[in-house]
Amino acid sequence: MAQLILSIAQIGVAIIMTVIATYLGVVLFNRATRHLDEWAELRRGNVAMGLVVASIIVGIALILRPALTVPPVVDADLRLYPIYALLTQAAGLAVGLVLALSGIVLAVALFDLLTGEIDELTELQKGNVAVAALLAAIVLAVSWLMSGAIQYIMAWFGTLIM
Repeated sequence: MAQLILSIAQIGVAIIMTVIATYLGVVLFNRATRHLDEWAELRRGNVAMGLVVASIIVGIALILRPALTVPPVVDADLRLYPIYALLTQAAGLAVGLVLALSGIVLAVALFDLLTGEIDELTELQKGNVAVAALLAAIVLAVSWLMSGAIQYIMAWFGTLIM
């Protein structure tokens, strides 16, 4: 019964943190692209912007997935394990969120810097779906590769808490 309650609590933490993470991801991307209003573009029905924002949300989920996995502790007091599990999960999601948002914004900015002949953000504003697909692929690739590192960071972080 205790494991069921813990699992339900972990689902609650995951849902809350996912909603916060996706909202913060879009807000941070919006602030990083000051001359582009993502919300206005989405309201306008800009499919290209929708693809990029969707990739940011999926990318954050990919990065945060390992943060939800709480490493088992062999020598821990079983009564304290639920507290350990929830603390590890919440801390992992917070650390993972910072790394996810930083990594995604850095990847898009670096790609924009390397491709000087194309202004990706202007092309997004024009609704260029090809550029959106390219940026979405970059966001998802970086997120996928970052998720492996997050898994090791979470294992290390779990040893600090216990």
